[in-house]
Amino acid sequence: MTVLLRTMQADDLAAVYQIQTQAYVADMVEAPALLAARLASAPECAWVAVQNGQVLAYLAAYPSIRGKISALGEDFQIAQAANALYLHDMAVATEHKGKGLARAILEFALAHARKQGWQHACLVSVQSTRSYWQSLGFMEQTELDTEQKAILATYTGTAHYMLMDL
Repeated sequence: MTVLLRTMQADDLAAVYQIQTQAYVADMVEAPALLAARLASAPECAWVAVQNGQVLAYLAAYPSIRGKISALGEDFQIAQAANALYLHDMAVATEHKGKGLARAILEFALAHARKQGWQHACLVSVQSTRSYWQSLGFMEQTELDTEQKAILATYTGTAHYMLMDL
């Protein structure tokens, strides 16, 4: 059966939340109301992979500025003069890992960013995923100002700000 990549809808949020609880440690799971507020703030930058009506994976992102980190548990700060797609949250349902869904949804999102004329994609790598993101072309950015370091510290465990030029 074919997997469909499409923009996320409000009806998808229960499944997105369920996948998030499978993918992240409890301290990093974000409330359903926050997921809904983020979807409302940047609906054109949230995607799901669906098969037979079931959400298998998702990516929540938003228009941002290179070098500006998003804090865990806060609303998206949408940049009016964006130059980057900030990938805040991407996860695949446990039973569907290893099927290429993460890469497919990421490529879908990066194509969107390029169409917008954005020059970068950025994210915070958590839960020992830095090497995964590096394998996809993201580079860790360690030269951060005090404010951005403090925002990075809102994440549980070791977190790395990463960037890819588009």
